[in-house]
Amino acid sequence: MLQYLIRLDDLCPTNDLQKWERFFKLFDRYEIKPIIAVIPDNQDPKLNACGSFNPDYWQMVRQLQDKGYTIGMHGFEHRYQNKNSGLFKLNRRSEFAGLALHTQEAKIKAAVKIFKRENVQASLFIAPAHTFDTNTLIALVRNSEIQTISDGLLKSPYTRLGFRWIPVQLPEATVKANNTWTFNYHPETCSDEAFYKLEEFIAKYHTRFVSISDLNYKTYTLMDYLTEQYFIYMRLTKDFIKDIIAHFRGISL
Repeated sequence: MLQYLIRLDDLCPTNDLQKWERFFKLFDRYEIKPIIAVIPDNQDPKLNACGSFNPDYWQMVRQLQDKGYTIGMHGFEHRYQNKNSGLFKLNRRSEFAGLALHTQEAKIKAAVKIFKRENVQASLFIAPAHTFDTNTLIALVRNSEIQTISDGLLKSPYTRLGFRWIPVQLPEATVKANNTWTFNYHPETCSDEAFYKLEEFIAKYHTRFVSISDLNYKTYTLMDYLTEQYFIYMRLTKDFIKDIIAHFRGISL
């Protein structure tokens, strides 16, 4: 079975709303229910510089929730603490991975408190830069009701370590033959060209889009583990080669 999901990252009070509203209008036109990565207490300087402060931010989040959009807890402050690449080795920066358990628990507690205060139900966790570790999972279990992680390297949703996992595999819409694929867009940095391509893709394949309530989850197997480790190995090898090339280019200069 072929299924598509779409996730928008970095919703915060200083977004350029025009960039986001074009996505919302597109989704509503085709009755698509996306995943929205909501930052509880944004402290990212880059995102703070995107637009003016929106005093109705949380009201907007509640309206998206009322439309059936899935709200995800996108970390806490979206402020990177180190260069730890976490479980999946996807990026060399993290708000969570590598930090002590008590520190991560404090972040999750604070995020949960904000969502409860604003009457917003975060039904899944979305780590900034896709980087988190087992302490993050423990912190979620101890301090939240979240049981779903929007991340992973496989081709379809699965259950592992007491959580449901929805893999996020592609930065833009891409035609596939089967399995479940999540497209991950960042409206603040999405080019017009990329948006128009998404618009064309959705017009053609909108019936293939589902919401997370439609998903089935397979049991994580040894083969799945080996598949993930292969992907991680290939990524680390690619990064190592890039570092070597950059090093020798630096010497040549």
